[in-house]
Amino acid sequence: MYIASQIIETIALVITLYSYHLKTKKNIFKGMCVANVLDIIHYFFLNAYSGLVTKVIALVRNAFILKKEDNKKLRSNIFLILFVIAYILLAFMTYKSIYSILPFVAAFIYMIVVWNGNELQIKKIAFLCYFFWLVYNISVFSIMGIISNVVALISTYIAYSNYKKEIK
Repeated sequence: MYIASQIIETIALVITLYSYHLKTKKNIFKGMCVANVLDIIHYFFLNAYSGLVTKVIALVRNAFILKKEDNKKLRSNIFLILFVIAYILLAFMTYKSIYSILPFVAAFIYMIVVWNGNELQIKKIAFLCYFFWLVYNISVFSIMGIISNVVALISTYIAYSNYKKEIK
């Protein structure tokens, strides 16, 4: 199961890296939804339930954000509050150590920015959140998770820099 989890995480990494180089928020989130499904499987195989639950919420959140872009009724901040409550409740339910909270902190910060953020803000905050995930992946001994986070940090920084150059 461990080897399978690492292979799955490698595929998720490739999809994630590709997603952050896309130009529209909608396409970034479509790619991230696919990567989230693979991350869920990866953390399930590792019995890393904080990461798994966080990625389940992230999958729902990303799909919801895609829908809310096209539907004004879904843009209410009540939905944002519901996601915040879900993150807080599930952080308590899956608590094992301080490390088990890190995925929720990263997801919470990311969600606040992406709720109404633009592409530049999303890429900028993703860079910060990958640090939290890096520490979590070290704590659950996911080698590909660690490599994924290091590569994602570098790639996201490059994508952010390139995007800043394009908008100037």
